[in-house]
Amino acid sequence: MTLPLLSIRRFFNFEHQLLGLMLFSLLMAVFLGPDNKIAYSFLLTHFGLFLLWQPILSRDYNFSWINLALLSGFILVFILWFNFWISAFWMLLLLSLLTGRIFARGIGRATYGLAVITLFLELVLIINPTLFELTGIPAGDQIIVQFILLGLPLLLVFIPSRSAHAAHIDFIRGFFIVILTLFLCMGSVLVTFSSTTPYLHSLVITILIAALFLLATAVLWTPRAGFSGIAQIWERYLLNIGGPFEQWISRLSAVEANTNIQPEQFLHTSIQHLYAYDWVCGVHWQNHNQEHLSGIKSAHTAKFVDDGLNITLYAYSPIGPALLLHTRLLLNVLSFYYRAKIQEQQLIKQAHLRAIYETGSKLTHDVKNILQSTQTMTLIALDKDTNLEDVQVILQQQLPLLTQRLKTTLDKLSTPKQEQSKISSISSWWNQLKVRYNRRNIDFIENIESDFSIPVDVYDSIIENLLDNARHKRILQADIEIFVQLECRNNNVRLTVCDTGNAVPEQLAAMLFNTPLDSEDGFGIGLYQCRQQASRHNIELELYENIEGRVCFKLEQVVNN
Repeated sequence: MTLPLLSIRRFFNFEHQLLGLMLFSLLMAVFLGPDNKIAYSFLLTHFGLFLLWQPILSRDYNFSWINLALLSGFILVFILWFNFWISAFWMLLLLSLLTGRIFARGIGRATYGLAVITLFLELVLIINPTLFELTGIPAGDQIIVQFILLGLPLLLVFIPSRSAHAAHIDFIRGFFIVILTLFLCMGSVLVTFSSTTPYLHSLVITILIAALFLLATAVLWTPRAGFSGIAQIWERYLLNIGGPFEQWISRLSAVEANTNIQPEQFLHTSIQHLYAYDWVCGVHWQNHNQEHLSGIKSAHTAKFVDDGLNITLYAYSPIGPALLLHTRLLLNVLSFYYRAKIQEQQLIKQAHLRAIYETGSKLTHDVKNILQSTQTMTLIALDKDTNLEDVQVILQQQLPLLTQRLKTTLDKLSTPKQEQSKISSISSWWNQLKVRYNRRNIDFIENIESDFSIPVDVYDSIIENLLDNARHKRILQADIEIFVQLECRNNNVRLTVCDTGNAVPEQLAAMLFNTPLDSEDGFGIGLYQCRQQASRHNIELELYENIEGRVCFKLEQVVNN
């Protein structure tokens, strides 16, 4: 069961009037003193008006019987123990609430400013010297000052109020104002006792000291003359609470830079750095594969969950909002590097598998050409009409070449990385090519004016793919002539493979070299791999002539001696 705080809403639009009457009743109770019974009536009135005015809880808030009993008990204790010490404590609380309403605008800002000035003057001129039995305002003028202070809140009654709305309270600003007020009160008392200076003089001295301190702080707040400024130092402190953020980033970067470390090892090492902070007593982390606890557990925790990574941080003391925000920032950075490490490992695996796939698919034609050469020699050896001396000459010429090519192919398959091609002269390679394709009805034309060094494996792979495609067309189209022409002049190598068969369809020709093709006529993945291999060695490969009766592929390279 609940009890409404107030069921009559007509007072909701009289905020300034409630504030003025609330302060007047409090100052009147203090003016009458604890020995006057009428002061207790003013105190009851003050707390009633305070409940109507207070900006903390919504005015529609319903108090339970327990809350109502606690509130009544607080008011009763305050009234029974009413004295100047309790009055000073309560005024400081009111001062923090009033200065926290700094976001009020227009006439509301002036209203709360007048209320703050009234409470401040009451504290430093009346309450403070009374508490320490000091002579503040002369006796003849004290009554006048008290009546003036009592009249200031009544001015608020005549200031119109706007419609009630939810108000934001800056508790931090109010807290600093209360600290400053306490400094002025205690400082003036200390100066009075230590130098036998009159209280009002001590108050002025303390105000001047505080003003000089605030002025120096304002000057040093912004960067100037090579100094970074207190504002930047304060912001850096908020970011680095619990441990330097830059140091944390540098540690993670140093660990992440090790490409040989596994993601779990990276996570374990980084958490050991996090556990080294003084306020951390333990860190528990769990991913898809492992679970580990460093340190000890406690009741004060901060949890972080991100894509399968669960981290629970245990602290020696409760983790406040600023430290919690900082902790989440640190753990977010750690999770970012951890996921990057996982992706790096996945990319390495994918790159390795891709290298194996590309190497295997690229060398498929090499193996097929070796098989075709072997089949050709087998047919020659089994042909009864062939002279044994011719067979022996062919085998002596071809077997060493086939053995070397097979060894090279196996080496590439065992180490699927970017190949380091064997370098040889173009003339030597050309002579071996003619021997390799001897008696296969292929015409070789040469014009070698200069001899250059070329990557033999690249040239072998490309020329064998081109000749294999041309010979496959010969199976489908009889009487096709195939010829290979080599021109070497002026540091330029041009190798042309042509046939007299049908032209390559335009749609297929547009996709050659750019993507692997599923084709049964010889134009599949081989030319795509040849283009990739040629581009890595700055070699140009293209279909430069494509008409009926003349289809030519050109391989061209500028050789830098």
